[in-house]
Amino acid sequence: MSLQYISIILGILATGGGVLGFFRPDLVKRFAELFPRSVIPAWIFTALCCWLGAKEALSMNMGFLDAYKKFIYVLSPAVFVASVVYMKELLAPRALGGFLLLIAVPIVRTASLSGAPYFQILVAVVYLWVIYGMVLLFSPWYFRKTYSVILNHDGIFRGVALTKTAAGILFLVLGLFVY
Repeated sequence: MSLQYISIILGILATGGGVLGFFRPDLVKRFAELFPRSVIPAWIFTALCCWLGAKEALSMNMGFLDAYKKFIYVLSPAVFVASVVYMKELLAPRALGGFLLLIAVPIVRTASLSGAPYFQILVAVVYLWVIYGMVLLFSPWYFRKTYSVILNHDGIFRGVALTKTAAGILFLVLGLFVY
């Protein structure tokens, strides 16, 4: 996937989320309140983590372990099943944190190899995801702590929604006209 498509997809998601937050804050607030203990998003993000982890493991050079790469096709689904069955603290924010860490790899790789101007904007945002992903992975309760400030103050909530919309429009402009 090219940097242009990545930027357009991120722009659509950010703009859509920001506009939804601005015009229907009740939906966003309800989702943010239910998300930390939701099972379905936790399973979806865990499945995406297993898929991304397997994809990255298959593409990397493992030296003498390359002969065992064929077992990744079995290990990845087994890790998913074991995660959802045996991990008592499989919380949606923790799975989201893992997803943010893993999705950063192909995005930064694509951006750095693209040679496009201003690719550093996208990379900076992705590095912020990585930091937030590490925080969520190790301390998933920070999700609720972080968003409680935003959700409990309407002015801050609308400001964040407008900022997210502006960032989404920036990504759309970069994807459509620069990359």
